[in-house]
Amino acid sequence: MKKYLPVSLYILSIAFLIPGITQPLMTIKADIAKQALFDIAAKEFMPPAQQANDFMRQMLQSLIQDVNFEGSVTAFESTRSLLETLCDLMSHQHVVVGLLIGLFGIFIPLIKIILTLIALFLASGKTRNDLLKISNLLSKWSMSDVFFMAILLAFFTVNANSEVISAIQMTAKLGSGFYFFATYCLLAIAASQLMQRWNEQAEQ
Repeated sequence: MKKYLPVSLYILSIAFLIPGITQPLMTIKADIAKQALFDIAAKEFMPPAQQANDFMRQMLQSLIQDVNFEGSVTAFESTRSLLETLCDLMSHQHVVVGLLIGLFGIFIPLIKIILTLIALFLASGKTRNDLLKISNLLSKWSMSDVFFMAILLAFFTVNANSEVISAIQMTAKLGSGFYFFATYCLLAIAASQLMQRWNEQAEQ
């Protein structure tokens, strides 16, 4: 097997990684039903039983029950790329979490790819083998695929709980960055498997 196919896949994966970390990854939105907001406000402003006679209280309750609002109000909407998410984590005193995600999800996989490309194009003999060994060692710490699954889990969790709270509807929508990052993961995995086969054939 020629090395040019896995090399091409590695280079292509880097091309997808760049928009994968800079383009919008996911949009999370929270909508509050107008009727629920009105019901909460009505309960707050409803006079206590001891401060209002039964007639006035029953009249107010009847009026409230007859009021129906349709639609919802957006209470929260956030769209973040992977890079923006890491920056937000570190700027909000979650430095360790942000660094770990960036290290194991992006930096180590990228270094692994770069070392492999250097080994194949610029190095030879023992140097090439040493670089490939380091690349294989880094593979054990590369967790971009795990991070990809974590994003999917967060997406499905938000949408699965969208109807749990009647007043608030949470929804998540995947952005273009997610698909770029997913393509990067798939290309990098395929290139790694092909590279391993090529290396085994070259040693025989």
